[in-house]
Amino acid sequence: MKNIFKKNFFLSVIILVFAFYINFHYSNIGLYPIDTFSFFDTGYNVTKGYHPIKDYWVISGILVDYIQAIFFYIFGTNWNSYVFHSSFFNSFISLFFFFFLNQFNKSLIINFLLSISVAILCYPVVGTPFPYQHSLIISLISILVFYLGVEKGDKIYWILLPVLMTLSFLSMQLPSGLINFFIILYLVIYFINFDSSNLKYFFFGVLLTLIFFFLYILTTKVNIKDFFEQLIFFPLSIGEGRILNEENAFEGAKLANKFTFRGIVGHFKFINIFIFFNILLMFLHVKNNQKKFKLDKIILLNSFILLCSISFIFHQLITANQTFIFSLIPILCGLSIILVKKTKPKINTKFFNILFFLILIFSTVKYHLIYNEKRKFIDLQNLDLTKSVSADFLDEKFGKLKWITPTNLIISPSEELNLLLNSINIIKKDKSEKMLITHYQFFSILLDENLNIPNRWYFPNNTFPATPDNKYYRSYLKRIHAKINDNKIEKIYIVETFPDEFLFLNLKDFTDNRCFSKKKLNKILLSIIFEKCPI
Repeated sequence: MKNIFKKNFFLSVIILVFAFYINFHYSNIGLYPIDTFSFFDTGYNVTKGYHPIKDYWVISGILVDYIQAIFFYIFGTNWNSYVFHSSFFNSFISLFFFFFLNQFNKSLIINFLLSISVAILCYPVVGTPFPYQHSLIISLISILVFYLGVEKGDKIYWILLPVLMTLSFLSMQLPSGLINFFIILYLVIYFINFDSSNLKYFFFGVLLTLIFFFLYILTTKVNIKDFFEQLIFFPLSIGEGRILNEENAFEGAKLANKFTFRGIVGHFKFINIFIFFNILLMFLHVKNNQKKFKLDKIILLNSFILLCSISFIFHQLITANQTFIFSLIPILCGLSIILVKKTKPKINTKFFNILFFLILIFSTVKYHLIYNEKRKFIDLQNLDLTKSVSADFLDEKFGKLKWITPTNLIISPSEELNLLLNSINIIKKDKSEKMLITHYQFFSILLDENLNIPNRWYFPNNTFPATPDNKYYRSYLKRIHAKINDNKIEKIYIVETFPDEFLFLNLKDFTDNRCFSKKKLNKILLSIIFEKCPI
């Protein structure tokens, strides 16, 4: 027993270090401004007393902002603190999965390899803190905690479950919303058909969650109406448009465009293989053990896993991002190995385990080479990554980041950094009250100044209401006008990642019909200066 504990501890340390390092390494290779810097300035703003929803428009990710603020407090306001955050989460999901597997499978080496695969395919695909990955990770942990609660019955799992469900939702509304729906559905089924003694612990967890939520609202003074508008109603309108194939929905995220054999089956083939095995093994379990169908824990848990897996795929289909759910492959592989052990008799455990591991190794290597090595998620697969330059040219806060972006198909990394440095110096010299609109969300940190940023993202009618036909447009403008007036904004700077990036912005509406002059200061920097209107 002591020897097993030593091996377990030793392998846990390896997983921890490996998962942290691999994400740290790849997060320093290239970037995609709109995604990479999503929580850099906003995390900094939280440390200065500003809050998402209340002080800038968001559509998701408020939990990520607050966690990033904690990392800035502990490790300093710099790039390393930023990627420590995502690297920590990569270690956390990998270690938790190792812990989970050890509850059901005695082979430490198999559990170790599965956890290493999670470490390779989870956060390194993205690299930097991102709401999709946080929500995916916390949703996966919620699924595993539900599984542990059903199988082990410990009250701690039932208390933690509603807390995790809430945290996943506050990271990103989907896939967490779908996963939470199925957790609640299967909780009802479990408590009715199996054991309701732990129901009180689940409600205790719900009570804790509600207490923390109301404390958050009271301390931050976030408006409940704004909370629901930004995190629920506006995102629902976007999702509805993508599912119903509405004309103004983002073309690359319309369900109809992806609802093809290749889009559903081919693209997710390795995930689908394990979904197929899940169905097959459940069928064999029913056939071998029950003359008459009867709901048992194997059917309960594995039908739950099946529906959650389909939910992850559905959410991926209606996102505008590259694929980020490859870590489902080792998760489903591990769950399938557990199911194989439970499906008795008349099943060749050794055959299935060998087959599963061949699939696991091939898929892990394949997606590692495409998404980690080539940085496909951030659209760098067509660039020569060796042409990246050190970002500490811009500021030493960027540490070991190697600067190369998709913009570098137009201009070189060095030119981009020079333009950014010039833009930083221009804005730094301006002592007037100003607002900054950009996807390079690092100016606040580098200048150590509140730049009154209005949004986390600027993707028209997909991350914020940008046109009058959007029913939330007037509400959004009212917030912007109040921000401009309350902070006595004299000038708006726009920093572009490509030419005419913000051409969609209706400046007349945005500025509440104020008079202004517009000036181009360099290739990427524009200024909007408020002036007295002519009589």
